Amino acid sequence: MARVVITHRIEDVDTWLKGKQERAEAIGMMGGTNVVDHVAHDGSNAIAITCDVDNVETVVAAVASPPADTEHRRSKCSEEQWAARYGNLEWFVNQLLEASIRLIPTKHRAAWMGSVGVDATLVRSFSRGESRTNKTKSLKKSKQADHAVERHASDPDAGWYRRTPNSDDAGQKQAGESRSIFGYEASLVVSGPDTFDAELAFPNIVVGMAALHKPGHEPGANGVRALASVRGRGYPAGYVGADRAYSNAVPENFQLPVLALGYKPVYDYKIDQLGVKGSYQGFIQIEGALYCPMIPQALIDATVDYREGRIDEALYGQRLQERWRYRARAKGQPDAEGHIRYQCPSASQWQMARCDLKPDSLNMKTQGRLRVIPTAELKASPSACCTQQSVTVPPDVGAKFRQELLYGSAEWKTTYSMLRNTTEGVNGYVKDPAHEALDEPGRRRIHGVAAQSVLTALLLMAANVRKIRSFLAAKASTKPGTARPRRRRTRSIATWRPAPLAAAPSSGPDPPLTA
Repeated sequence: MARVVITHRIEDVDTWLKGKQERAEAIGMMGGTNVVDHVAHDGSNAIAITCDVDNVETVVAAVASPPADTEHRRSKCSEEQWAARYGNLEWFVNQLLEASIRLIPTKHRAAWMGSVGVDATLVRSFSRGESRTNKTKSLKKSKQADHAVERHASDPDAGWYRRTPNSDDAGQKQAGESRSIFGYEASLVVSGPDTFDAELAFPNIVVGMAALHKPGHEPGANGVRALASVRGRGYPAGYVGADRAYSNAVPENFQLPVLALGYKPVYDYKIDQLGVKGSYQGFIQIEGALYCPMIPQALIDATVDYREGRIDEALYGQRLQERWRYRARAKGQPDAEGHIRYQCPSASQWQMARCDLKPDSLNMKTQGRLRVIPTAELKASPSACCTQQSVTVPPDVGAKFRQELLYGSAEWKTTYSMLRNTTEGVNGYVKDPAHEALDEPGRRRIHGVAAQSVLTALLLMAANVRKIRSFLAAKASTKPGTARPRRRRTRSIATWRPAPLAAAPSSGPDPPLTA
């Protein structure tokens, strides 16, 4: 029989001693006997418990288990009840953000057309992370392996964030170190500029968020919840810029709900998402848009060839311009159910090309335009897009990669870069250690997803207030009809302007030139 000694520090020794009977019973249920409590002779709050046990592993496993109240809290509610609680939490944190947005005068809020960026940012936890037994070589092959927990986290709602060096499109790892951080992720919606050739009409602030969640856990679904909150509070829907984590989401979790909310997504793609990624009624989808099936292969592979270095930027731009001539065009806006009618470049309404399968396109007005030459196979069995003037495309067709702006165009580059840079800038702004310090877990030591979500929302609210004050001060200092002076990091030529010479002291009139 082994003797086990458990040491600890407590707040109040007298209160602790009152629980002697309950402590002995609890240890007895783990197989311990002869339980004795010990207090320090020096008057400190150090205590010890000794007991005899037959199986040490049983006691160690019980001590390592999560607190009983944590397990009880997780099991006493149904999935529907937890969903309702999360919904209430998300409503509350978004009302905190809304309180800061209401500081913006109505004329500025009315000027914003709803373009946003959505992203998830790490929120570190003050808790130590959970650790598990190392995987053996045999277990590495099994995804079903359940590894024993060696140490539980005091904040069980948080999780591990794995940061690995970024890889380029060729699969080569870039510089950087792999590391793991224990914490949460906050899925945020940041307001962005609607146009890029005019003065900012609305400050770049956090306008929506989802309740905090484990890192990497359903980024699409959490992003949609944050966007739904923004729309639910009456704000318009414009463009939404999202990185490759969102373009890779399950369409039912992100892309389709985003379209249903009225947003126009602007995505970037991984290299394995380029080229042809779907088809419908003869049209083929290439990087978010529908095209004529007779588009040359070199134009289909333009982006892949450019990323892999087979063509230069100038030739890439030329191939994109040529590719867009084969693009199918939407015939009006989506209907109430989200269906859109598309027609090929040779259709009667906008005859941008000449095609034998559309005899009406072979007329005097289209001479000199793009000539589409169908293959014998297509002539023998033409698709609906080649025989009909238009094709009705359902909303779920190609939804994973669909976007309104032409991928690689100047408008796409400007829109995507501005929305993404704005989002990353706000993430860094709220993590500034001199202000809100969202990245400092020591300033948020309370545990639990609810408390951490509320504290995060309060910090975001404070950052919004700082942003709004700066925005309104800049507006007040700019006269109507005048452009704000451009701020540069380099010095002006006036830096080197010599100081004016001091005036010479007056000494009376000049002497006469002759006597």
